[in-house]
Order: sequence, then structure tokens, then C-alpha cells
Amino acid sequence: HLQHSCSPTELGAAFLEANAGVQNFQWRLSSEELLRLRTIVGGSVHKSLSTQDCLTAYVVAILNLVQERPIGIVTNVCNYRRVNAPFTAENIAGNAFSNVSTTNCLPTDIVGIASAIHTSIIHTRNAQYLTNWLSAASDRMLHQANLGRVFFFSPQDDVLVGNSN
Repeated sequence: HLQHSCSPTELGAAFLEANAGVQNFQWRLSSEELLRLRTIVGGSVHKSLSTQDCLTAYVVAILNLVQERPIGIVTNVCNYRRVNAPFTAENIAGNAFSNVSTTNCLPTDIVGIASAIHTSIIHTRNAQYLTNWLSAASDRMLHQANLGRVFFFSPQDDVLVGNSN
């Protein structure tokens, strides 16, 4: 996600262009429906799957039924406040989040998709992985800031972005 940059004055136009034709879609599930979804997807074998893992996998599976180009990657914004690392002290201000993506080729079944999402999130909560990721991301962001540029997270047809919080 730290691939495309532009000047701050270009950001608004880039955002509008990237989202041209996008329509808002709202879908509400009751807590009972979410529990049923988690029970069906997680079952007795995959009890570690969260409701969010199952819900995101369900959305991906539905989109993959109707889209010409299937979702191949799920990127989640994940908080790391509970990761035991020196840079996660409670008294440090800032947004304690990272972006995490599944592998480049998601499984096609809903359980496989949910498992891939869950595995990617758990992987990023490893202190060493997180240290490496934040170091690389900070370096890229600082470099772009020094050039007077900002990152633009352009949408991609085969990537679904979610929030694991």
C-alpha cells in the first residue's frame, strides 16, 4: 500500500478520479446473524476465527460470485496496541496501526478466505515482524515527506480493504 505517491495538491483529484462511479452500499446484519455466520464459517474446527474474519470472508465470497475479476487479496488495518514491543508503550501518542495483506492468491472457499485473513492478522502481531514492517513503512513515508509528497492508497479491483479492529 505504500506504492503510489503524489503531491498534496494532486491528492484530491487522484481520489476523485479513483472513486468515480463508486456507489455507497450499506448492509446491516443483526448480532444473531453475525453469530450464526461465525458458527457456520468457524464451526468446531476453526474456533479461533473472529466474527470480523468470517464477515469479511463472506463479503469477499459474495463479491467473487458477481465480479468479473475476483478479490485476490484482503488488506486489513490492524491495531497493535497489545503487541509486547518497546514502541507500544501505553503513554506513547499516535495511531498504533499497521496494514496487513493476505497472500496474493486467496482460497475460493469462505472458510479458506476467513483462515487466510486470520492468519495474516496474527502474523502481524509478532513483535519482530511488526518492528520490521514499521521500520520499512516509516522509512518510505519519511522519504516521500522529504520529497514533499504523500501516499495515495488507490483502490484496486482485486483488493478488498477492511478494518480488523
